[in-house]
Amino acid sequence: MGPALAGRVVMPEIGPVAAPGMVLRLGTEAGEGHSDLGRQLQTLGAGGVRGEGRIALGRSGKGSSERPEVSAVLAEPPADLRLAPLLAPSLIGRAAIDRVDEEAIVALAARQAAEGRVAGRIGRVMLPDGTEAVGRYGVAAGRATLAAQIADAFALDMGLSSDFAPGDAGDCTAAQQRCLTAQHGPDPWREGHEVAIYEIELIAAYLADKAAPAQRHAAPAPEAALFAETGCADCHMPQLPDREGGMVTLYSDLLLHDMGPDLARPFGADGALWRTAPLLALGPYPGRRYLHDGRAGDIDAAIRAHDGEAAPARGRYAALPEAERARLVAFLEGL
Repeated sequence: MGPALAGRVVMPEIGPVAAPGMVLRLGTEAGEGHSDLGRQLQTLGAGGVRGEGRIALGRSGKGSSERPEVSAVLAEPPADLRLAPLLAPSLIGRAAIDRVDEEAIVALAARQAAEGRVAGRIGRVMLPDGTEAVGRYGVAAGRATLAAQIADAFALDMGLSSDFAPGDAGDCTAAQQRCLTAQHGPDPWREGHEVAIYEIELIAAYLADKAAPAQRHAAPAPEAALFAETGCADCHMPQLPDREGGMVTLYSDLLLHDMGPDLARPFGADGALWRTAPLLALGPYPGRRYLHDGRAGDIDAAIRAHDGEAAPARGRYAALPEAERARLVAFLEGL
Protein backbone atom coordinates (compact mmCIF):
# COMPACT_ATOMS: atom_id res chain seq x y z
CA MET A 1 0.00 0.00 0.00
CA GLY A 2 2.72 2.49 0.87
CA PRO A 3 2.04 5.78 2.63
CA ALA A 4 -1.22 6.35 0.79
CA LEU A 5 -4.25 8.45 1.45
CA ALA A 6 -7.52 6.54 1.58
CA GLY A 7 -8.80 8.60 -1.33
CA ARG A 8 -6.75 11.06 -3.34
CA VAL A 9 -3.00 10.96 -3.90
CA VAL A 10 -1.28 13.72 -5.88
CA MET A 11 2.23 14.24 -7.14
CA PRO A 12 4.29 16.54 -4.89
CA GLU A 13 5.98 19.71 -6.07
CA ILE A 14 9.31 19.70 -7.88
CA GLY A 15 12.47 19.63 -5.75
CA PRO A 16 13.69 17.69 -2.68
CA VAL A 17 10.42 16.72 -1.03
CA ALA A 18 8.96 14.44 1.60
CA ALA A 19 6.72 13.19 -1.23
CA PRO A 20 3.62 11.95 0.60
CA GLY A 21 2.20 9.05 -1.36
CA MET A 22 5.47 8.28 -3.17
CA VAL A 23 8.18 5.83 -2.18
CA LEU A 24 11.45 4.76 -3.77
CA ARG A 25 12.04 1.02 -3.93
CA LEU A 26 15.72 0.16 -4.04
CA GLY A 27 17.78 -2.58 -5.61
CA THR A 28 20.73 -3.56 -7.71
CA GLU A 29 20.99 -5.30 -11.06
CA ALA A 30 20.61 -8.61 -9.21
CA GLY A 31 17.22 -7.77 -7.71
CA GLU A 32 15.15 -5.76 -5.23
CA GLY A 33 16.81 -4.70 -1.99
CA HIS A 34 20.21 -3.06 -1.54
CA SER A 35 22.77 -4.50 0.87
CA ASP A 36 23.37 -1.10 2.50
CA LEU A 37 20.01 0.69 2.19
CA GLY A 38 17.43 -2.09 2.12
CA ARG A 39 14.27 -2.35 0.02
CA GLN A 40 13.02 1.22 0.33
CA LEU A 41 14.50 4.69 0.84
CA GLN A 42 13.67 5.83 4.37
CA THR A 43 13.32 9.62 4.28
CA LEU A 44 12.64 9.91 8.02
CA GLY A 45 14.20 8.43 11.13
CA ALA A 46 13.35 8.03 14.80
CA GLY A 47 15.16 7.57 18.09
CA GLY A 48 18.10 9.72 17.07
CA VAL A 49 18.61 7.87 13.78
CA ARG A 50 18.42 10.09 10.72
CA GLY A 51 16.64 9.24 7.53
CA GLU A 52 18.68 7.78 4.71
CA GLY A 53 18.03 10.60 2.25
CA ARG A 54 15.37 12.52 0.39
CA ILE A 55 13.36 12.09 -2.76
CA ALA A 56 14.01 14.71 -5.44
CA LEU A 57 11.37 15.20 -8.07
CA GLY A 58 11.77 16.79 -11.48
CA ARG A 59 9.60 16.63 -14.56
CA SER A 60 10.14 16.41 -18.28
CA GLY A 61 7.77 17.07 -21.15
CA LYS A 62 4.67 19.22 -21.15
CA GLY A 63 0.93 18.78 -20.74
CA SER A 64 -0.37 15.22 -20.70
CA SER A 65 3.05 13.93 -21.86
CA GLU A 66 4.78 15.40 -18.80
CA ARG A 67 6.35 12.71 -16.61
CA PRO A 68 8.19 12.72 -13.28
CA GLU A 69 11.94 12.24 -13.04
CA VAL A 70 12.68 10.89 -9.59
CA SER A 71 16.06 10.64 -7.89
CA ALA A 72 17.42 10.09 -4.39
CA VAL A 73 19.41 12.75 -2.52
CA LEU A 74 21.96 10.75 -0.52
CA ALA A 75 25.14 11.76 1.30
CA GLU A 76 27.06 8.84 -0.24
CA PRO A 77 25.02 7.21 -3.02
CA PRO A 78 26.19 3.63 -3.73
CA ALA A 79 27.43 3.14 -7.26
CA ASP A 80 25.26 0.06 -7.80
CA LEU A 81 22.02 1.59 -6.49
CA ARG A 82 18.94 1.47 -8.74
CA LEU A 83 15.66 3.23 -8.00
CA ALA A 84 12.03 2.45 -8.75
CA PRO A 85 9.52 5.16 -7.77
CA LEU A 86 6.06 4.00 -6.78
CA LEU A 87 3.10 6.32 -6.39
CA ALA A 88 0.55 4.90 -3.96
CA PRO A 89 -2.89 4.20 -5.41
CA SER A 90 -6.15 5.11 -3.79
CA LEU A 91 -7.14 2.51 -1.21
CA ILE A 92 -10.81 2.66 -2.19
CA GLY A 93 -12.14 -0.78 -3.05
CA ARG A 94 -8.80 -2.57 -2.62
CA ALA A 95 -9.92 -4.67 0.37
CA ALA A 96 -12.28 -6.54 -1.97
CA ILE A 97 -9.24 -8.26 -3.50
CA ASP A 98 -9.19 -10.51 -0.41
CA ARG A 99 -12.57 -11.98 -1.38
CA VAL A 100 -11.50 -13.26 -4.80
CA ASP A 101 -11.47 -17.05 -5.03
CA GLU A 102 -7.90 -18.36 -5.35
CA GLU A 103 -8.94 -21.21 -7.65
CA ALA A 104 -10.50 -18.65 -10.00
CA ILE A 105 -7.15 -16.85 -10.33
CA VAL A 106 -5.37 -20.14 -11.08
CA ALA A 107 -8.00 -21.10 -13.67
CA LEU A 108 -7.76 -17.69 -15.30
CA ALA A 109 -3.99 -18.03 -15.73
CA ALA A 110 -4.50 -21.44 -17.34
CA ARG A 111 -7.17 -20.06 -19.67
CA GLN A 112 -4.98 -17.16 -20.77
CA ALA A 113 -2.09 -19.55 -21.47
CA ALA A 114 -4.39 -21.69 -23.64
CA GLU A 115 -5.96 -18.78 -25.55
CA GLY A 116 -2.67 -16.95 -26.15
CA ARG A 117 -4.00 -13.37 -26.33
CA VAL A 118 -2.20 -12.46 -23.10
CA ALA A 119 -0.10 -14.60 -20.79
CA GLY A 120 -0.79 -13.70 -17.20
CA ARG A 121 1.34 -15.44 -14.59
CA ILE A 122 0.52 -16.21 -10.99
CA GLY A 123 2.55 -14.41 -8.36
CA ARG A 124 3.52 -17.23 -5.99
CA VAL A 125 4.05 -16.22 -2.35
CA MET A 126 5.80 -18.37 0.24
CA LEU A 127 3.94 -18.32 3.56
CA PRO A 128 5.62 -18.58 6.99
CA ASP A 129 4.49 -22.22 7.33
CA GLY A 130 6.35 -23.17 4.14
CA THR A 131 3.28 -23.46 1.93
CA GLU A 132 2.59 -21.40 -1.19
CA ALA A 133 -0.30 -19.05 -1.87
CA VAL A 134 -1.40 -16.95 -4.82
CA GLY A 135 -0.10 -13.39 -4.56
CA ARG A 136 -2.67 -10.70 -5.20
CA TYR A 137 -1.54 -7.51 -3.41
CA GLY A 138 1.28 -5.16 -4.36
CA VAL A 139 2.58 -4.05 -7.75
CA ALA A 140 4.24 -7.45 -8.25
CA ALA A 141 1.63 -9.57 -6.42
CA GLY A 142 4.09 -10.13 -3.58
CA ARG A 143 1.52 -10.47 -0.80
CA ALA A 144 -1.28 -13.00 -0.56
CA THR A 145 -3.62 -11.22 1.86
CA LEU A 146 -4.67 -7.74 2.86
CA ALA A 147 -3.29 -8.32 6.36
CA ALA A 148 0.14 -9.22 4.96
CA GLN A 149 0.10 -6.11 2.75
CA ILE A 150 -0.78 -3.89 5.73
CA ALA A 151 2.02 -5.47 7.76
CA ASP A 152 4.48 -4.89 4.90
CA ALA A 153 3.51 -1.21 4.84
CA PHE A 154 4.04 -0.98 8.61
CA ALA A 155 7.49 -2.59 8.25
CA LEU A 156 8.74 -0.67 5.20
CA ASP A 157 7.12 2.72 5.74
CA MET A 158 7.26 2.97 9.53
CA GLY A 159 9.76 0.33 10.68
CA LEU A 160 7.17 -1.43 12.84
CA SER A 161 7.26 -5.17 13.42
CA SER A 162 4.39 -7.64 13.51
CA ASP A 163 3.79 -11.38 13.25
CA PHE A 164 4.02 -11.00 9.48
CA ALA A 165 7.26 -8.97 9.57
CA PRO A 166 9.00 -9.76 12.89
CA GLY A 167 12.15 -7.62 12.49
CA ASP A 168 11.90 -4.71 14.95
CA ALA A 169 14.39 -2.66 12.92
CA GLY A 170 12.16 -2.59 9.87
CA ASP A 171 14.12 -2.02 6.66
CA CYS A 172 17.46 -1.45 8.40
CA THR A 173 20.36 -3.52 7.06
CA ALA A 174 23.49 -5.01 8.64
CA ALA A 175 25.39 -1.96 7.37
CA GLN A 176 23.17 0.35 9.48
CA GLN A 177 24.31 -0.58 12.98
CA ARG A 178 23.07 2.63 14.58
CA CYS A 179 19.59 1.82 13.38
CA LEU A 180 19.82 -1.80 14.51
CA THR A 181 20.95 -0.87 18.01
CA ALA A 182 18.52 2.03 18.48
CA GLN A 183 15.62 1.66 20.88
CA HIS A 184 12.73 -0.31 19.43
CA GLY A 185 9.29 -0.98 20.80
CA PRO A 186 8.41 -4.67 21.07
CA ASP A 187 5.48 -4.98 23.45
CA PRO A 188 4.29 -8.13 25.28
CA TRP A 189 0.73 -6.86 24.79
CA ARG A 190 1.37 -6.93 21.03
CA GLU A 191 2.61 -10.53 20.77
CA GLY A 192 6.15 -9.30 21.41
CA HIS A 193 6.07 -7.03 18.37
CA GLU A 194 5.27 -3.38 17.73
CA VAL A 195 1.97 -3.93 15.94
CA ALA A 196 -0.52 -6.54 17.14
CA ILE A 197 -2.61 -8.75 14.89
CA TYR A 198 -5.78 -7.11 16.19
CA GLU A 199 -4.45 -3.70 15.11
CA ILE A 200 -3.81 -5.02 11.60
CA GLU A 201 -7.33 -6.46 11.60
CA LEU A 202 -8.76 -3.09 12.63
CA ILE A 203 -7.03 -1.39 9.68
CA ALA A 204 -8.25 -4.15 7.36
CA ALA A 205 -11.80 -3.54 8.62
CA TYR A 206 -11.36 0.20 8.01
CA LEU A 207 -10.21 -0.45 4.44
CA ALA A 208 -13.09 -2.85 3.87
CA ASP A 209 -15.37 0.06 4.70
CA LYS A 210 -13.73 2.05 1.88
CA ALA A 211 -15.71 0.23 -0.76
CA ALA A 212 -15.69 1.43 -4.34
CA PRO A 213 -18.56 3.85 -5.04
CA ALA A 214 -21.54 2.69 -7.05
CA GLN A 215 -20.27 2.65 -10.60
CA ARG A 216 -21.99 4.76 -13.18
CA HIS A 217 -21.39 2.08 -15.80
CA ALA A 218 -22.33 -1.00 -13.79
CA ALA A 219 -24.99 -1.99 -16.37
CA PRO A 220 -23.95 -3.15 -19.88
CA ALA A 221 -23.15 -0.12 -22.01
CA PRO A 222 -21.64 0.56 -25.44
CA GLU A 223 -18.52 1.83 -23.71
CA ALA A 224 -18.15 -1.43 -21.78
CA ALA A 225 -18.36 -3.32 -25.07
CA LEU A 226 -15.73 -1.00 -26.54
CA PHE A 227 -13.52 -1.68 -23.52
CA ALA A 228 -13.76 -5.41 -24.26
CA GLU A 229 -13.33 -5.07 -28.03
CA THR A 230 -10.03 -3.20 -27.70
CA GLY A 231 -8.66 -6.04 -25.56
CA CYS A 232 -8.42 -3.99 -22.37
CA ALA A 233 -10.70 -6.47 -20.60
CA ASP A 234 -8.32 -9.36 -21.36
CA CYS A 235 -6.31 -8.27 -18.32
CA HIS A 236 -8.55 -5.67 -16.67
CA MET A 237 -11.38 -8.17 -16.22
CA PRO A 238 -14.47 -6.38 -14.90
CA GLN A 239 -15.35 -9.08 -12.37
CA LEU A 240 -13.82 -12.12 -10.70
CA PRO A 241 -15.60 -14.87 -8.72
CA ASP A 242 -15.51 -14.60 -4.96
CA ARG A 243 -15.31 -17.47 -2.48
CA GLU A 244 -19.04 -17.38 -1.73
CA GLY A 245 -20.39 -17.72 -5.25
CA GLY A 246 -20.72 -14.01 -5.98
CA MET A 247 -18.62 -11.64 -8.03
CA VAL A 248 -16.06 -8.98 -7.13
CA THR A 249 -15.78 -5.91 -9.36
CA LEU A 250 -12.09 -5.03 -9.77
CA TYR A 251 -11.24 -4.61 -13.45
CA SER A 252 -8.17 -6.77 -12.86
CA ASP A 253 -7.17 -10.40 -13.30
CA LEU A 254 -4.68 -10.13 -10.38
CA LEU A 255 -2.05 -11.78 -12.60
CA LEU A 256 1.43 -10.64 -13.59
CA HIS A 257 1.94 -9.39 -17.12
CA ASP A 258 5.03 -8.27 -19.04
CA MET A 259 4.49 -4.56 -19.71
CA GLY A 260 7.65 -3.94 -21.71
CA PRO A 261 11.06 -2.42 -20.94
CA ASP A 262 10.00 1.23 -20.60
CA LEU A 263 7.71 0.46 -17.67
CA ALA A 264 10.06 -2.08 -16.08
CA ARG A 265 11.58 -1.69 -12.63
CA PRO A 266 15.36 -1.34 -13.11
CA PHE A 267 16.37 -4.35 -11.03
CA GLY A 268 15.85 -8.08 -11.14
CA ALA A 269 14.96 -10.40 -13.99
CA ASP A 270 11.22 -9.86 -13.53
CA GLY A 271 11.19 -6.05 -13.50
CA ALA A 272 8.82 -5.84 -16.46
CA LEU A 273 6.18 -7.97 -14.69
CA TRP A 274 3.36 -6.01 -13.07
CA ARG A 275 0.20 -7.24 -11.43
CA THR A 276 -2.76 -5.85 -13.35
CA ALA A 277 -3.80 -2.73 -11.46
CA PRO A 278 -7.49 -2.63 -10.46
CA LEU A 279 -9.36 0.14 -12.27
CA LEU A 280 -11.25 1.69 -9.38
CA ALA A 281 -11.80 5.35 -8.45
CA LEU A 282 -10.06 6.60 -11.61
CA GLY A 283 -11.77 9.98 -11.79
CA PRO A 284 -9.44 12.96 -12.42
CA TYR A 285 -8.76 15.75 -9.91
CA PRO A 286 -6.10 18.48 -9.67
CA GLY A 287 -2.65 16.92 -9.38
CA ARG A 288 -3.84 13.41 -10.25
CA ARG A 289 -1.30 11.16 -11.98
CA TYR A 290 -1.63 7.63 -13.35
CA LEU A 291 0.46 4.45 -13.61
CA HIS A 292 2.76 3.05 -10.96
CA ASP A 293 5.19 5.98 -10.98
CA GLY A 294 2.77 8.77 -11.87
CA ARG A 295 4.28 9.25 -15.32
CA ALA A 296 0.91 9.68 -17.04
CA GLY A 297 -1.01 12.92 -16.64
CA ASP A 298 -4.31 11.45 -17.79
CA ILE A 299 -5.92 8.14 -18.70
CA ASP A 300 -5.18 8.54 -22.42
CA ALA A 301 -1.45 8.91 -21.67
CA ALA A 302 -1.59 5.93 -19.31
CA ILE A 303 -3.09 3.70 -22.01
CA ARG A 304 -0.54 4.85 -24.58
CA ALA A 305 2.30 3.99 -22.16
CA HIS A 306 1.23 0.32 -22.09
CA ASP A 307 3.58 -2.02 -23.94
CA GLY A 308 4.64 -5.65 -23.91
CA GLU A 309 1.59 -7.90 -23.65
CA ALA A 310 -0.63 -4.81 -23.71
CA ALA A 311 0.77 -3.47 -27.01
CA PRO A 312 -2.03 -4.98 -29.18
CA ALA A 313 -4.74 -3.45 -26.98
CA ARG A 314 -2.90 -0.12 -27.02
CA GLY A 315 -2.75 -0.27 -30.80
CA ARG A 316 -6.47 -0.95 -31.11
CA TYR A 317 -7.20 1.95 -28.75
CA ALA A 318 -4.95 4.30 -30.74
CA ALA A 319 -6.71 3.27 -33.98
CA LEU A 320 -10.15 4.24 -32.67
CA PRO A 321 -11.74 7.43 -33.95
CA GLU A 322 -11.13 10.32 -31.56
CA ALA A 323 -14.78 10.39 -30.44
CA GLU A 324 -14.69 6.71 -29.47
CA ARG A 325 -11.42 7.14 -27.57
CA ALA A 326 -13.05 9.99 -25.64
CA ARG A 327 -16.05 7.79 -24.84
CA LEU A 328 -13.78 5.02 -23.58
CA VAL A 329 -11.77 7.42 -21.40
CA ALA A 330 -15.01 8.84 -19.97
CA PHE A 331 -16.13 5.28 -19.19
CA LEU A 332 -12.90 4.60 -17.29
CA GLU A 333 -13.18 7.88 -15.37
CA GLY A 334 -16.56 6.65 -14.13
CA LEU A 335 -15.26 3.38 -12.70
